Amino acid sequence: MSRRPKKRPALPRPAAGRAARGPLVGILSAAFVLRIAYWFFSQKSPFYEPLLLDPAYYEGWAARILRGDFVGEGVFYGLPLYPFFLAALYKLSSHALAAVKAAQIFLGLLNIFFIYKIGKKMADEKTGLVAASLAAFYGPFFFHEGILIPETLGLFLYTVSFYGVCLFLERPTAKGGAWLGLAFGLAALTKAGILFFVSGFLIYFFIRFLKTKKSVRPAAACALTFLLVLAPVAAHNRIYGKDTVLLTAHSGFNFYIGNNPDAEGVFKAPPGTGTNVDSQREDSRALAEKALGRTLKPSEVSKYWSDKARDWIAENPGAFLKLASRKLVLFFDAREISDVDDYAFGAKFNPLLKFPWPNFAWLGPFFLLGIFLSRGAAVRHRWAAVFWIAGYTAGVLMFFVNARYRLPILGVFFPFAALGILKFYESIRENRWGGVLARGAVLAGGILVTQANLVGTDWARDYVNAGDIFVKKEDLEQAVEFYREALKAEPHSAVANQAMGVALTKMGRSEEARDYYEKTIAEDPLDGLAYNNLGLWHDNHGDSETAEKYFLKAIELKPASYQAHNNLGMVYGKRGDNEKALAEFEASLKINPSNPRACTNLGLIYHRMGREADARAAWRRALAIDPDWKDARRALDLSESA
Repeated sequence: MSRRPKKRPALPRPAAGRAARGPLVGILSAAFVLRIAYWFFSQKSPFYEPLLLDPAYYEGWAARILRGDFVGEGVFYGLPLYPFFLAALYKLSSHALAAVKAAQIFLGLLNIFFIYKIGKKMADEKTGLVAASLAAFYGPFFFHEGILIPETLGLFLYTVSFYGVCLFLERPTAKGGAWLGLAFGLAALTKAGILFFVSGFLIYFFIRFLKTKKSVRPAAACALTFLLVLAPVAAHNRIYGKDTVLLTAHSGFNFYIGNNPDAEGVFKAPPGTGTNVDSQREDSRALAEKALGRTLKPSEVSKYWSDKARDWIAENPGAFLKLASRKLVLFFDAREISDVDDYAFGAKFNPLLKFPWPNFAWLGPFFLLGIFLSRGAAVRHRWAAVFWIAGYTAGVLMFFVNARYRLPILGVFFPFAALGILKFYESIRENRWGGVLARGAVLAGGILVTQANLVGTDWARDYVNAGDIFVKKEDLEQAVEFYREALKAEPHSAVANQAMGVALTKMGRSEEARDYYEKTIAEDPLDGLAYNNLGLWHDNHGDSETAEKYFLKAIELKPASYQAHNNLGMVYGKRGDNEKALAEFEASLKINPSNPRACTNLGLIYHRMGREADARAAWRRALAIDPDWKDARRALDLSESA
């Protein structure tokens, strides 16, 4: 008779996961409290609302989507995922900005969690927790989470994508490949820098599977899903833009900004172009069409600028290599080089930013130490991480550098930095002073690189940006105060002088404004906007001949200045030169079809020429753009009652 074996007691599960759960919850809780506090104080900043530059552009795009305009004006000029993300949040929250801020905080917490997961995958639990701790208190993270920029969403998607890479490398399956392709595609629709890695990664796996005669299905599933995510964007550009563009049409112009005789490695608008997205699109097209003498499709505009950049590179290989080296140092610069809201400037409004939170001055050197030490350490997926970082960095160096462009790959920096910290501490604890000196030397080299300080803080620009926001809020007195601070910081700033002139004009202080416009031209003779403003001054003072000269100069310097075309048309209209006036108003509307002022003026010229049906159509067009445009309403009512 056989005896039934005794039932063995269940073995306890490994405690590592439970042991780490407490510290991880603590890290995430501290990160949450910090972000809520930052959100509270940030409401005092003029930059809290998305009223300027890229945040205003994406806010406006989201608003158009909410009005039912899913198509836009044809070919996408910016990547579309973030504005649709914004629109969805606004739809769910009755257009509450607080909902967007809260969602971006939540994404920030998820990002910290996945940084922990990557650190654990690449090394161990301790590395993951140290990486998450650094990320939780990393100042530039919670700072940028409060700004409406695609990189906030992109950082999360890039971090999730690399965690997916780790999982796929450990167990490549078709299902895993499909999920990874989805993550890759979504990440690419916020920041296209991932394309280089995805291409190389998939090529590697196709070759590997073919050599080993294993199934190619995992890599094929990844590639197919990735392409399916990108396909609607390319199809949109083909169908609605009548052009063949994979993602966006601004890469050529950005490539030229980063590679031209005056390039400095950071954003610097070429002569005749503006600094915000809309003006860059209009100006780059107008200059390209003027140079080639014909109307261009978006892809042709992009090609024009990329060809100019390539020609410069081919003719100046030494200067290009020097510039590329400068960009590489800038990429690792501890200074948060900004083109929107500035991290250092933000401390003037938010007391939390005055605290020395971990920033790239900490992260950069320990990351470089971690990369160096990981060569001989048991770091899993190191080759993929290095390729991930190198591919994205190379993509940025093709264009120009700023802090928010660096954000998407920082999710992989933190595990390496954590490794560097732990290894350095280990050598001290074990009294291996030779190792301490060697690792200290690498760390010192990293500090030298990150403290190169090739680009300082442009306080004048930051004060001008703050003033511009108050102009939008119609608080001109406060705007003037910021412009005064800008001129104290940099008296020769053409941008600050220009801004002061505009604000004083709006306040009715035209005599003072004229002086600032003239100072602008003295500092920057290529500033087309200053010539336009001086033209307006002379026109308002009855000197139409001088006004005409200034408007013509403005158009020469900035062909896409729809304001200058409209203003010149008004000069011709006052003289009774209807044909010239008609041409200028039409040119203005070709550049900016949504200008109710130019539509109204065009209608008046049609009326003078006896083309009453065209006049009424122009006034109706003005009212369709702005139903409250009084001049168009008055003219249309008089015409219909006659």
